[in-house]
Amino acid sequence: MATKIEWTDETWNPTTGCTKVSPGCDHCYIERTVPFRVARRKFDKSGAGGTTGVQLHWDRVGKPYHWRDPRRVFVNSLSDLFHQDVPDEFIARVFATMMETPQHTYQILTKRHDRMRSLLQKWSPITGTPPWTFTGPWPLPNVWLGVSVEDQKRADLRIPALLETPAAVRFLSCEPLLGPVDLGGPLVNGHRPRLTYWLTGRPDWNSDGHIQIGPRIDWVIVGGESGRGARPMHPRWARTIRDQCVNADVPYFFKQWGEWGPAEWKPQRLPDETVEQYKARAEAIGATHAHTGNELGDGTYHLYEPDHKPWSVERAPMAPGEPYAGIRRWGKRVAGRELDGRTWDEMPEVR
Repeated sequence: MATKIEWTDETWNPTTGCTKVSPGCDHCYIERTVPFRVARRKFDKSGAGGTTGVQLHWDRVGKPYHWRDPRRVFVNSLSDLFHQDVPDEFIARVFATMMETPQHTYQILTKRHDRMRSLLQKWSPITGTPPWTFTGPWPLPNVWLGVSVEDQKRADLRIPALLETPAAVRFLSCEPLLGPVDLGGPLVNGHRPRLTYWLTGRPDWNSDGHIQIGPRIDWVIVGGESGRGARPMHPRWARTIRDQCVNADVPYFFKQWGEWGPAEWKPQRLPDETVEQYKARAEAIGATHAHTGNELGDGTYHLYEPDHKPWSVERAPMAPGEPYAGIRRWGKRVAGRELDGRTWDEMPEVR
């Protein structure tokens, strides 16, 4: 199915339906998609544990064989391939299809990091074979594996498992980004090492006395939340991850701001504007809320609506200092995809 997802060309859904497991799932989009609305499939409750049920679509497993032109394919945009209700044999058959269509590049994203690691370590040719016979190299060179990372807690849980999973390319989807994320590696005595080895690969010494670099993250996607009830993303969160990626020479893809985006506190008055024109323009583009990030010491962010509108020319507050940022609910289309004046569409090399 052709898709509007910016970082892929096609979606392929051999399974549909999922179960919510963490805060990033709270406003899951799948029940708003056409297939789910037509089928009247919804989550049976709002929080963690809410499920739509999972359906296996055997008739879709062979669909990639009919695609002639090479393309990037997001596997299970409406589900999670490693959901507990998807049998090992079904997952193996999906991998067999990917093995037999090497012209395509497959992108698999999961929140079930433990099951992914367990299955794919077990399926390594070194330790055994899966229920479906694989031939050729392992891990499959045309399969990218990723985990969802919405905050630091999920980063600390999921990234180590991803790095222990056989994969040609490993990536993170930090969407919806709900908090700051440090990609510097696991905590060591309460601190993260200065070397960002989740991104650069942890250095080690081999038996010959030479440095060898271990597994690393090859690509990072960042995006804010969209849709009804969307939670705002602090601009610093997106910038911090970008800067870590740039410093480590890791491709960075900024997908969207989502419903909320940055806004000036008090736009500068243009030389030829009347006061009335200035007020009208400032009201149309000025910030409406102050976002604190997660930096007030209580582990969460706060969203304030100032007592006086920032666009009130006479009484507008000055731009607050750190950690506050001015934001506005623009809507996804208007908020757009630019970060600091440009788009970030970097991708890992297709192997």
